[in-house]
Amino acid sequence: MQSFNSFKIYCIAIMVSIAFAALPHSGETSEHASEDVPIYNPPNPDADKRRLEAGDAEGANRGVRVRGVRVRGVRVRSATRGGGMSDSLTDDLSDMFDSSVKQKETDHKQHVSFPKRLAPIASEHTGFTSSNQPSLYWYISAAYSGSMEFKLNEPRVSQPVLSVELSGSKTEGIYGINLKDYNVTLKPDIEYEWFITIITDPVERSGDIYASATIKYVKPPDKLSVKFNEASLSKRYYVYAKNGYWYDSISSISQLIERAATNKKFRLHRAALLKQVNLPKAAKYDLSLMNVP
Repeated sequence: MQSFNSFKIYCIAIMVSIAFAALPHSGETSEHASEDVPIYNPPNPDADKRRLEAGDAEGANRGVRVRGVRVRGVRVRSATRGGGMSDSLTDDLSDMFDSSVKQKETDHKQHVSFPKRLAPIASEHTGFTSSNQPSLYWYISAAYSGSMEFKLNEPRVSQPVLSVELSGSKTEGIYGINLKDYNVTLKPDIEYEWFITIITDPVERSGDIYASATIKYVKPPDKLSVKFNEASLSKRYYVYAKNGYWYDSISSISQLIERAATNKKFRLHRAALLKQVNLPKAAKYDLSLMNVP
């Protein structure tokens, strides 16, 4: 009996050892522990959340946003009264105008479908970049045949630093823009806000669907800058993420994906980073291309 009990204890000890070995170690994620995924360390984890997504409520941190206020009736009345028309005739014309516009909007919505999700590929808090001309990325959940707009704002400056109209997306995916292509240079330690917008109606822009995030150009200390430069291109996104430079990490790994679109490791690692900042839809897109659920 004693030898049997000893054997039971021995078996239990082996089972516990196996279970412990299967657990992810510190710095790993349970889903892809063997992949040694990069870990993003936000520079200010307790700061206010600044990212804004657009789309369905599932998985979004704030949901859909519609910009602007419709004031068509006021505008029509103001214009016609200035020409000396009577109030009754003006009101009739205003009602006719509103009805016509509403019908056009209804017809437009019946023929145009909008993506269910638009999200900046950004950390929830203000993300850092070590480049004064970084690349910025966003995720869109479906093709959109209309136009889009990218806008970059600097605080306390009335006009956008950059406002450019873009072609819509051909498919679901992650798209980007390089500020260097537009000769835009960020000032250090300034929190910029950027917007990516689906233009639902080029004439009536109050119905635009937009998402936004914030970015700050923070020059790294000399020692950290050396560390960035010494890292190989295939590993640099690890170093950026570990030291809190979100935009550089995403830009670095996205460029690797552009050069090797079928590289499974890079897509898995980008998906892991996206999950860490609560962007599950964008992460699912990368995983779906690798046939990973």
